[in-house]
Amino acid sequence: MQSARPKPLEKLVDLPLAQLRGPRELGLDTIRAAGGARRAVEQLAERLEQRANRLELARDPACVFARAYSELCRRLADALHKEGWSDPEWVALLTLRMVEHYLRALNERAAGTLANGVWQSSFEASEQRATSVREELVLGLTTSLVHDLPLALCEVGMHAPSGASHLRDYHDINEAWGQAVEDISAALMRRYEPWLGAADQMSESYATLLTNQGLRIARATAWYNAERLQDPAQAGSARAALSRWSEVTLYELLHPPVWSLRFVARGSRLLSRVSRRFPGMRAGLR
Repeated sequence: MQSARPKPLEKLVDLPLAQLRGPRELGLDTIRAAGGARRAVEQLAERLEQRANRLELARDPACVFARAYSELCRRLADALHKEGWSDPEWVALLTLRMVEHYLRALNERAAGTLANGVWQSSFEASEQRATSVREELVLGLTTSLVHDLPLALCEVGMHAPSGASHLRDYHDINEAWGQAVEDISAALMRRYEPWLGAADQMSESYATLLTNQGLRIARATAWYNAERLQDPAQAGSARAALSRWSEVTLYELLHPPVWSLRFVARGSRLLSRVSRRFPGMRAGLR
């Protein structure tokens, strides 16, 4: 029986999720065909950057997280150049599955077929210009790390065929992304809100996600939730919790429970709305 040919990376990312749940070897063959783990993650970064450019030209606030996601992948690709990874192909495969969840949501949103859920709520908040740049980054990271990442971990497996845990490599992803998130947040502010700066404020509990420690905690929780998803006795409640937690974060971020925080948040959003720039056209993006 002839084996399936590896699909080009750009096609694999756009496949329906059901097809991506096929044999693990198919995804690994695709990563190898892309030139290896590092090159596969670089290609994901390039695709996300292209998507961010198109969104920016359309003056769509969704460009903020698309650009952040691209840079996170780029930082991970740089880290994969170093020695010490146990299974870099697993790292690339996990990243591919995470990005697939996000791009599928973007594609369905563009087609008008995105169902109600965490990504729909996040996009809707941006479309209504109800969020500042930092809030959009927090919403995207929350949805990706709280909702998508546990699902992606279940899809690619948390243990090697030998039974060894992938936790060490997972920790090293945390290291790469944790060290990058503050720089990425600052770069996004300079790009989209260069005159707002420190005036872009939010609740400290949510701003923590944009720090090394906060991102590590969110990813550690995702590993824990993935373990729960694989336990038949907990899978149902765990899946419901993924969506509920993301929705609660969205609501509390947009409607802080303390009146003083609500006042500050509304001021930040108003300033963001009038000062936001989309430099893509001036930069000659295509």
